Amino acid sequence: MIQSLILIEGKNVSIETLRSVSLGNAKQLVVGNAPGFGVILHIAAEAPVDFNNALSEFAQVPGVTGLMTLALRTGE
Repeated sequence: MIQSLILIEGKNVSIETLRSVSLGNAKQLVVGNAPGFGVILHIAAEAPVDFNNALSEFAQVPGVTGLMTLALRTGE
């Protein structure tokens, strides 16, 4: 299992849009806004490929200008 807190940077990126992204074998939980920075998400995935695919999906959301890993935990 891989779990991570991710900062999604960008202008006018809505929490609702991020919640609606379909990630297949990964799950996201929107933690909340980080004023002046973007939105913080928690992502959980069973396999590294699922985690990488989730990051790729978020990078393609309109208005997203960057992704930053704030914390990463691997293992059971």
